[in-house]
Amino acid sequence: MIANKKSLLALSVASALTLSGCFSDDDNNVTITPPPEPTDPVVVAPDAPDALSLVVNGSVVDKKSTNVVPATIAFLENGEASANIVNTKGEAIATVETGEAGNFVFSVKEGAELSQITAVVTADGYFSKSFNIDLTTEADTAELAVQLALVSKDLDTVVEEVVEVAVEGGAVAEAITAEAAKGKAGADVTIPAGVVLRDASGAAITGTDISLNIGSADPTSSDAGAVLPEGLNADSAATLAAPVGVANVTMTDENGVKIKQFSNPISISISIPKDTVLASEGRAVQTGDVLGLSSHNEDTGVWTKEVDNQVTVGALNEAGTAYKASFMTDHLTFFTATDEVAVCNADVSVNINGDVPAGGLFVDVQSSDINATRSIAAGSTSKVIYTAANAGKNNVSADATARIVLRDAEGTVWFDSVDEVAVCGEPVNATLVAPEIEYTTTSFALTGVCSNEADTAVPVENSVVTYRRAGKATYQAANASGTYTLNNLVVGETYTVNIDTLTLEVESGQATSFTFEAGTDAADQQLQMVCETVTGA
Repeated sequence: MIANKKSLLALSVASALTLSGCFSDDDNNVTITPPPEPTDPVVVAPDAPDALSLVVNGSVVDKKSTNVVPATIAFLENGEASANIVNTKGEAIATVETGEAGNFVFSVKEGAELSQITAVVTADGYFSKSFNIDLTTEADTAELAVQLALVSKDLDTVVEEVVEVAVEGGAVAEAITAEAAKGKAGADVTIPAGVVLRDASGAAITGTDISLNIGSADPTSSDAGAVLPEGLNADSAATLAAPVGVANVTMTDENGVKIKQFSNPISISISIPKDTVLASEGRAVQTGDVLGLSSHNEDTGVWTKEVDNQVTVGALNEAGTAYKASFMTDHLTFFTATDEVAVCNADVSVNINGDVPAGGLFVDVQSSDINATRSIAAGSTSKVIYTAANAGKNNVSADATARIVLRDAEGTVWFDSVDEVAVCGEPVNATLVAPEIEYTTTSFALTGVCSNEADTAVPVENSVVTYRRAGKATYQAANASGTYTLNNLVVGETYTVNIDTLTLEVESGQATSFTFEAGTDAADQQLQMVCETVTGA
């Protein structure tokens, strides 16, 4: 806490006032001269805010480049807007705009018991995705680093097509068809004539211009796993639903109203490569196979296993490379065709050989059905990515394989398995190799100076200080008694430092950010504070 003389001052003022009431002696009527009242006002620096019990410092990044992406994030609990996610001042925030920095910082409402939060992330030019953020931290650690990676729509492994049509009275006059196909990625939609288009409440839309958007990803690529919203197997038991093909279908009118329901079923098909092996059958997929179907609502972040609906594998396409697997539905959302496979009942983890740098690392787990990014603290020798209890809930099958990459927040790689390796049970051994980059560390002291009394100054503790270089993800500075340490700085690069003093009030117009070049010392910073003036009156 910031050093404070306020309590001592208050005590001396109270004593003076108490003594000033004693003007006579009951026995001798001797007048007692009261002590002199303080004549000079005293400026008192405010207390530092208490340190936050949890600080989540996150960035939205491009999956391939790890460069930041401006995005919108909605925080959800059980399909509803969260009331337990707060900003650093304790104010509830259900949505966040990251801006060009791609960064977001939040905490959890005091008293809330929350171990996980769903974040639905949308960004121009990227597939939207929901993430389940694990809010548990290592012992005695209040900071959690998070990166949410989105898949660009420009990749060769994904496809998206948009069809514009006109409707009248909310009904389709002529059948609407749309097809998206590129390589092994593909999906198509057919909406029969006469179908009434409805919003989420079931009411017919009033718009007249409709945009039908259909997207898919190569189900054999790691991009399919990265596009897939998290939580598909949140209720997994002895088996889990393994995705074998995906289709993301959305419709909106010119007013931005989403078409979510239909008066009659529509047809959707998903492309499934012919060499896809069905674990449940022990062979490659073929015409006539019946697959499971699950759908994800991007507005609630919730997956639904459609037990009364199935996907039927049809004929090969003209190129002879993939089957068209079709189903009927009366609603729109993200769909995946699934196969039942044995679940992983063991930890997914890495053993780390070498020193994790002071700023920490991230571990990426990448495959066609698994996609995870977890932070690794400095000094760690191992990292559990999924516990045995949570592996199945995160699409990890008993025979799961994945590519393992350890990198810093800015994307520089320290380990890469290159090929996919088995991840269920036996820890993956990761030997760190420091990149040929010159890193450095610097610190700066943060002092608060009363704007109405320059001689009253105190160290500013417990602020949330973040730093980043242009286009890259954000680090959080280490904090010790008003001195903030910046690690993993790339020598020669320019960094911007942002200071959030939580509820500590600084003067209006006071700059709370600065830039410096790594390799030089970061200058100590002074903030003009709003201070109270106390007198003896």
